[in-house]
Amino acid sequence: MVKISIITVSFNSAKTIEDTVKSVLSQNYSNIEYIIINGGSKDETETIVKKYGNKITKFISEKDKGIYDGMNKGYKMAT
Repeated sequence: MVKISIITVSFNSAKTIEDTVKSVLSQNYSNIEYIIINGGSKDETETIVKKYGNKITKFISEKDKGIYDGMNKGYKMAT
């Protein structure tokens, strides 16, 4: 079975991140690797993501150089 990597890049996304996480986690394909890269948000994004901690494969929250830097980090973490 092929593994699918889903990468979500976020920054100050408290209003939308929970819907995004729930959408990914609701998929019925069983071999999904879910990676979330948070660019050091100043809102509640990290707190919301951590509620789903054991269902998210990898999560990092650190200042980055923008959306493409975040995407590249996620890509490098994907297996």
